[in-house]
Amino acid sequence: MFPHKYLTLTLMVSLYQLLQKAKDVTDNSKEVRDGSIFFAIRGTKTDGHNFVGEVLKKKPLAVVVEEDLNTESLNTSVPILKVKNTRKAFAEACRIFYRYPDRELKVFGITGTNGKTSTSYIIASLLNALGVRSGVIGTIEYRYADKVYGKGWTTPHPKVWFKTLRQMATDGASAVCAEISSHALDQYRVWGTEFEGVIFTNLTRDHLDYHRTLEDYFNAKRSLFSEYTYRVATVCGDDPFGFKLKEEFNLISFGFKEHNEYRISEAEVSLTGSKFKLQTPEGVFEINSPLAGEFQIYNLAGALALLNLSGFPMEELTAAVPQIGQIPGRFEVVVREPFTVIVDYAHTPDALEKLLGSVRKVSKGRVITVFGAGGNRDRTKRPLMGAAAERYSDLVVITSDNPRFEEPTKIIEDILNGIKDTSKVLIEPDRRSAIHLALKMAKEGDTVVIAGKGHEDYQEIKGERFPFSDREEVLKFLEG
Repeated sequence: MFPHKYLTLTLMVSLYQLLQKAKDVTDNSKEVRDGSIFFAIRGTKTDGHNFVGEVLKKKPLAVVVEEDLNTESLNTSVPILKVKNTRKAFAEACRIFYRYPDRELKVFGITGTNGKTSTSYIIASLLNALGVRSGVIGTIEYRYADKVYGKGWTTPHPKVWFKTLRQMATDGASAVCAEISSHALDQYRVWGTEFEGVIFTNLTRDHLDYHRTLEDYFNAKRSLFSEYTYRVATVCGDDPFGFKLKEEFNLISFGFKEHNEYRISEAEVSLTGSKFKLQTPEGVFEINSPLAGEFQIYNLAGALALLNLSGFPMEELTAAVPQIGQIPGRFEVVVREPFTVIVDYAHTPDALEKLLGSVRKVSKGRVITVFGAGGNRDRTKRPLMGAAAERYSDLVVITSDNPRFEEPTKIIEDILNGIKDTSKVLIEPDRRSAIHLALKMAKEGDTVVIAGKGHEDYQEIKGERFPFSDREEVLKFLEG
């Protein structure tokens, strides 16, 4: 029996034996039951330490805290362990509880502002084509083969993370390609995970409502390279933050510039795909990709670089590229004639600029853009998105994205602050009506881009999620 005082031993020493007997590990006081170990975690809205008294009444196996509590007043025989960081401790405990699933899998982690979903799907597609059974964990869903384990956060809660890895390993997966968000890194959701490979795509303005500064945002991403175990790594050397990582950690990089070991050249794009040459340590290879969008060249080059560094021959990887399927909501061409309609998840200034820049190069006629911005998120990016839309579009329809608890008209006002020429701008707060408006105005050869929600099948308004799919709205309208 542990004495009624805090233990200062490390997690591995103090919790390991308890975890062998635990029936569950949780940071949710409502989930605590006989045999549970509860971790008190300070969140952005609530503090788990405030629920310790309530938890102790349920007679858990143990409670783990990081703050000093008055243990005498608690009057309990339940062991109360003190650690320096309960977030880290909880993630480590989940890893142990689910029997170190990352050690049975090749886990590839992708971080960056844009391109995480595409890169994870590309890596998984290439691995599956080469006979390596691979799952994905990310923004769209958590999937292996035909089995969907869940969806929600880009990078899930620690318990869901390690549980999903365990389920995939048990179901036969050999590899998992996962999006690793800055929030997840800052909150230690994947702490302790041993990665086969990690990749950095880029860093642009986003999530400053959470990280406050671009430097803090970058440091969260950087921690994947400084605080985690991985066998191989690559970064986008054309991105200034990627180049910074390259120099600091002596990493291999990809991109168009001469200093990249995996160098892209002679790139051509169309609405049906792209092709380019990739200079590698194994020679120069011609890549023919079914993925449309100039930005997908970067994502594909990064995926090829990482897998090649991991030991897969470039000749085999190149042969597998044509088997990559459409990534839901990522430069997804929904309609091709008489005009083109593209649905994409772009919801940052950089992503929107790259998307529309790619469309401008391949569109035969006008570019008509429908987009909005998410509510209760970083407001500073809204005028920048407006400027990007104005720069590359002949006509802009500004509408709602997921307004959440903000008024759509206020969000639209923020976007308009970045637009100089409002003569080519239409305002329609109702997203369904905005899409219909753009489609009515489209002529033969035009390209309609509907940005911001991509694969999402809902719209979040005042705390409720209502069924809504950009793709389905387009098809319903055109079918009459």
